[in-house]
Amino acid sequence: MKFEELAQQLDPEIYQRFKQALALGKWPDGRGLTAEQKEICMQSVMLYEAKHGVAESDRLGYVDKRRKQSSCGSDDNPDADTIKILH
Repeated sequence: MKFEELAQQLDPEIYQRFKQALALGKWPDGRGLTAEQKEICMQSVMLYEAKHGVAESDRLGYVDKRRKQSSCGSDDNPDADTIKILH
């Protein structure tokens, strides 16, 4: 079975644990996530959300652009986008 298939078939409880671990940067027992664990959890959560039709506002990393507030300067440019991080 491929990784994509396994990730899409995650148990909902495991999905929530992965999502919480990503948000906190650690497992429920307090151990920190390694870079590899973060990557696997992120991919798993994203595939699960896509397969199960999780609402956009409930997805990992969702940013509500309708409530955009500028804390880094003036609001003179309403068309300014957020910074995109590429790696």
